[in-house]
Amino acid sequence: MTDKMSHSDVHRTTALTPGAEMVEPSRFRIRNVKIDGRGDVVKVRGGGSYQLSFDVLHDCSGCGNAINQVIVGLAGQDRAQASVWNGKQRSGGGLKVVNAGTDVEALAEDNPGPAEWVNVSCDLVVPDELGVYSVRARYAQAYQGRLMTAEGRAIPQPEYQDVLGWWKVDRPDGPGPESTIGTIIVEA
Repeated sequence: MTDKMSHSDVHRTTALTPGAEMVEPSRFRIRNVKIDGRGDVVKVRGGGSYQLSFDVLHDCSGCGNAINQVIVGLAGQDRAQASVWNGKQRSGGGLKVVNAGTDVEALAEDNPGPAEWVNVSCDLVVPDELGVYSVRARYAQAYQGRLMTAEGRAIPQPEYQDVLGWWKVDRPDGPGPESTIGTIIVEA
């Protein structure tokens, strides 16, 4: 079940204002969200698959040597729909393999320098039911996730299911309104 609302409620949960950033404290920032190449709020004529792209800056000095992910999905769902960034403390620095030769080997970024903004993209599926759907983001630490930068997308990667289950870890209702990065309005 998704967290749908009426058109009159959209002003309370719409995405970022132009130039604003969504901030996951001490983890990452998101900006320049586009749904199907348009803005962060789009009206569509039915459910289906829509491309989501945005810039992410992951900078988590307190994360130690953990493998971190940025995951996205729709508010009210039980699981995230996609993992879009996978890496260690800082985004940027190019493609690497982490946990090589183990069951949790994955593509990632492991930037030894300052964090860099990187662009990621994925597809989200929106129900074919009329309503307003909030697109949200949060972090995970599930060892494996996809790296959906242009360089990462050039290499086939599975969608790791464990990371998608982090949607409600420590947040029983999933990411809240402060985690909204976009809005898809399904109209007749």
